[in-house]
Amino acid sequence: MKFKKQFFYVPIIFMAFCLMTGCLGSYGTLRVASGKWGATIKEIEDNWQDYDIYYAGLSYKSPSAIMFDPKQDGKRLIGVKWMPVTERSVVLTIVEWLGADPNYPPTLFAILGPKDEFFGYMYTSAIQDVVIKEIEPGTLKIDNIPLPPFDYGPGGGGGRGG
Repeated sequence: MKFKKQFFYVPIIFMAFCLMTGCLGSYGTLRVASGKWGATIKEIEDNWQDYDIYYAGLSYKSPSAIMFDPKQDGKRLIGVKWMPVTERSVVLTIVEWLGADPNYPPTLFAILGPKDEFFGYMYTSAIQDVVIKEIEPGTLKIDNIPLPPFDYGPGGGGGRGG
């Protein structure tokens, strides 16, 4: 009788494990842009026409992040509420605004899919707020990053506004 009880739980545990691992495998990540994905924000600015470019935030003068999707790689980055950028002057303005707060310096990150395949770049200081989900092979969805980080001053709590 005891053996039958233990045997009953094995398939349930196996199914739960399969469901959990299936859910975990569909998210992308950000990694500092170095090594085989190494680039600088200056190099990307200079070659801005090679990318589909989007920004997140309240406006291009109050951005949370800027995202660069290489045009010729056959992969897509879809930003939820991200706005397209079509002029170099706007790219330069966004990058300048992102670097304006010395308390939250931005970093250039490589956007990687669930299998560590390269999709593009993101320049931001709001790394903890970035959610990247694979919606189909070759396509990642990047959730909105609505507010840039800002400092409330001494005793103000710091962190994200809201």
